[in-house]
Amino acid sequence: MNLHEKLLSLYDSLFSENEDTAAGIDLFVVPLIRFNYKKSDYLYLLYKEILENDESRYRVHSTSISEHWKFVWNAFRGKPTILHYHWLECSDFKSLLGIVYKLFCIKLFKRFGGKIVWTIHNKMPHDRRFKNINESIRSSMAQRADLLHVHCNTAKRELCKFFDQPESKFSVIPHPEYPAEKLPRKKAIHKLNRKRDLQLSADDQIFLMFGNISSYKQIDKVAKLFEQLPENKKLIIVGPVKKGQMVYYHKIKKISSNSSNIRLIPHFIPEADVPLYHSAADCVLFNFRDILTSGGVALAQSYDVPIIAPSKGCLSELNGDNVYLFENEDELNSRIINFASGVTSDG
Repeated sequence: MNLHEKLLSLYDSLFSENEDTAAGIDLFVVPLIRFNYKKSDYLYLLYKEILENDESRYRVHSTSISEHWKFVWNAFRGKPTILHYHWLECSDFKSLLGIVYKLFCIKLFKRFGGKIVWTIHNKMPHDRRFKNINESIRSSMAQRADLLHVHCNTAKRELCKFFDQPESKFSVIPHPEYPAEKLPRKKAIHKLNRKRDLQLSADDQIFLMFGNISSYKQIDKVAKLFEQLPENKKLIIVGPVKKGQMVYYHKIKKISSNSSNIRLIPHFIPEADVPLYHSAADCVLFNFRDILTSGGVALAQSYDVPIIAPSKGCLSELNGDNVYLFENEDELNSRIINFASGVTSDG
């Protein structure tokens, strides 16, 4: 089965033959689907086949926090209803208030007979704040959910133990693929130079770190290594600074400003420009401190660009000639240096 068929099978399994679903099933998705980013939004790509099929029995409702009452009301009226939740975490005191409201709505929804699917993207929030609160929130959600969606068997094994939930409650459906629009490398470099004045050359070997700038990605450790590499080994760090990460950003900025082969672009990248960076790159780097699933890795894979990444979570299941996994910082440095030197095998 393909991704779409597996998703439908997951939803279908929530209802017995005795339940009346002839009029269709309402599927509430949290958080909001970004319909303006149809080529890069995880949620849009996950539900794409349902959203674009007018005859589907599942009616998708992209749901904000203020609209949580809608799925509660739907379940209260006895309508067949699924709540599919993503990214549940508390990151600051403001979000803590929101979490209380969310959990209250989820509890009512479940009491009224609603079905809950939770996609677990991370074992715990990356920023490690409010650890005890987040553990409690996530354990509660894992218990309340009818089904838990993960992206690989490694995640299933890890989370089964972590949340003390039976394997039968987990469903493995892979991360959706991103549609790649690959350009010729020289053309991509030329366009990037015009847009960002990066002063890149087609003779440079370009390493890319793409996505939100945050400390769990340990970008600074990679940047320090590039300080020691030849000038034609370029590291391009691209992405907006995540909320609460300005101190870390300035740490990276200090390193990059003292190095002629590091380019730092701390901005949101429009969807139309994403192909430029991945088409120009010779290698995409990842140095997660902890990770379960990575959209950035899935994006790099869609462009068939060589990947250097930690052997953690779902990434440990990656294989192929273009994938170079590492276990620790020394192995990471060796991977980068070997790749930069043209040595890409373990032999």
